[in-house]
Amino acid sequence: MATRLIDDTYPAWLGKDERQLVRIPVAWNATISADKFDAQSVCISDCTARGCRVETRLAVTVGTFVHLTIPRFATVPGWVAWSSPEAIGIDFSHPLPNRVLECIIERNAPF
Repeated sequence: MATRLIDDTYPAWLGKDERQLVRIPVAWNATISADKFDAQSVCISDCTARGCRVETRLAVTVGTFVHLTIPRFATVPGWVAWSSPEAIGIDFSHPLPNRVLECIIERNAPF
């Protein structure tokens, strides 16, 4: 009879969360576009200087280069890092300086 040992370590097959920055919860309306599709309305649900989570049901392939337009700020280019049926993760092509991220947060705060 085989004996199964209980191992509480994190399983390697799940992949590790390699985020190095704290995610800031936000609720920003934005638009996303790429060569493969026209601009679509989305909601950014968290953000760091290096990327963000975008709530959308749009099926976007990992590695797709996109333009994310953040209201009262600018259009930020980046790549789709991961994709699920409810959201996608964007890695910005250039990290945002901390002061710029703070400015975006201030400009998009609820009134």
